[in-house]
Amino acid sequence: MLTALQIEEHQSGFFRFLRHNRIRVEHRYCDAAALKCVTYEHYRGRIGWTAIDRFVKAQRNRVLCPPGLELPAESGYKRFVSHELDRRMCENAALYLLREADRRGCKVVLIDTGGDSIGICEHLTAYCDPLYVVTKAAPLYAAQSEYLLNEKGAALRICRTADCLRGADLILAPEQLTERLPCSADALILTAEKPAVRQSCTSIYDYEIELPQKYRELCPDFLDEMYFASALYAAAQAHELGSEVFTRCGDGVVLHTRRSLVSAFKNRVNSP
Repeated sequence: MLTALQIEEHQSGFFRFLRHNRIRVEHRYCDAAALKCVTYEHYRGRIGWTAIDRFVKAQRNRVLCPPGLELPAESGYKRFVSHELDRRMCENAALYLLREADRRGCKVVLIDTGGDSIGICEHLTAYCDPLYVVTKAAPLYAAQSEYLLNEKGAALRICRTADCLRGADLILAPEQLTERLPCSADALILTAEKPAVRQSCTSIYDYEIELPQKYRELCPDFLDEMYFASALYAAAQAHELGSEVFTRCGDGVVLHTRRSLVSAFKNRVNSP
């Protein structure tokens, strides 16, 4: 079960001194997803985390809440955070762009340090030849390379350094980037998290999808829909969300639609 927490602050009006803090609890259900909404109405005094704990219980270390809600460190409460859906979204975005660009000569590089994204390789090689992979999991990718060559006739080149990024059209990095990549200024990076270091080219990391109506009705008003979707996907078996393709995406400055991002990518790969 997912647990969402909201603190309602009531700070104005004389009668707030005559009212006591109280807790409201609501349960919502949709398919395999179960959600408990806990609302703490705060009128005066300190927030009673012990009282809240009676309803949150074992979910205290992964509670869904707005980013502005301060959770005291000593309370044991932690905000739920997962990038599983973001990783899937950047992979889906890469496949969508390559399919729409329809140019097999694109240079595509996958950055996958630990070998967690090996499953995407077979899909990527349908649109590029060869596929370059920067990884520290060379033995794992060696086996994948042999499989792709023998079964699909596709080439996968394993790179231990980032030198192969030079001249790349599309860089897929499901993990967070912690170093500046040696790529050209007109390359495109698709990643799952905001890079820790500013990159020299466009880095898309913020994805939006059209949340199905049944999940929009389940989502509390105080939670962002994409944040709620990440919890549904990672912790509530809403696996169908993993097949979605972004409706909008951004790099923290510019917001792109599918059409505008495809257009920018086509201009890159079709330029002389």
